Amino acid sequence: MAKGEDVGRETDFLDLYKDLGLHPDCSLPEFKQAYRRRLSVLHPDRPGDGSANPPEQLQRLTALYGAAMEFHRRHDRLPGAIQSRPVQVSPAQPPASAPVAPPRQRSRWWLALPLVACAIWLLWPESPKVESTMDSDPQVEATESGQPGAVPAHAIELGMAPDQVRAIEGEPVVISDDRWDYGPSWVRFENRKVAGWYSSVLHPLKTASPQNPQIRP
Repeated sequence: MAKGEDVGRETDFLDLYKDLGLHPDCSLPEFKQAYRRRLSVLHPDRPGDGSANPPEQLQRLTALYGAAMEFHRRHDRLPGAIQSRPVQVSPAQPPASAPVAPPRQRSRWWLALPLVACAIWLLWPESPKVESTMDSDPQVEATESGQPGAVPAHAIELGMAPDQVRAIEGEPVVISDDRWDYGPSWVRFENRKVAGWYSSVLHPLKTASPQNPQIRP
């Protein structure tokens, strides 16, 4: 058996770590740096005290370093290092989804407002009729009662009182003893009763008949 084969077969890694001054649990950069430092010491071209290092020692160091690097390539750790247990990462469970609240239905109470308003309007009692408290027109009462001498409420007739004439025509322009002047028109009284009138086209009076009764100047 060749001597080089014996060196390659002998993989005493503890002896390697001892020679490099390392612990098996060292890091890979520390391992490489220590190997280079030891290699520079054992190299035959290194100047020293004149005593040459045996070549077998350098060959053994190189073979053990190559075997250690091969072991690291296969097992992802240096030989003799404590293998760390892979951390088992449990698959992340998806967070429990919160219960989704059903969408709120919009209140449609306002749709019933027209129906409620109609019902109230139909059921509401009718307001009592308010009897008019206005004083009745004496001329109208006289006309409805059928009394003789009744006159319409808006026309001057013979025998009408001055207050009735004033209510129809308004205040006269000139008032004398027995005549009220309304511009060119006038109304004559006898015993405070209408005895006649004159209605001018310039200021026509509101009379019951278009023809004037007996006119006395």
